[in-house]
Amino acid sequence: MTLNTAKAGEHYTIAGCEASLKMRNKLEALGLVPGQTVNVISRTAAGLIVEVKNSRLAIGDDLARSLIVK
Repeated sequence: MTLNTAKAGEHYTIAGCEASLKMRNKLEALGLVPGQTVNVISRTAAGLIVEVKNSRLAIGDDLARSLIVK
């Protein structure tokens, strides 16, 4: 499943990423790497608010669609 289909209030583990190399590097800098747990705080019209490593990030649907979670 991809992060854009995740439910608010649930925890997920990043299993992979189907983004471009440039975007993967940016995601890695934000701590969104395989094996990292993310907590979906809320859903918005444009995407998600997630918590990773005690930081909250806003992620658009297009980007969330490229993150594979389990």
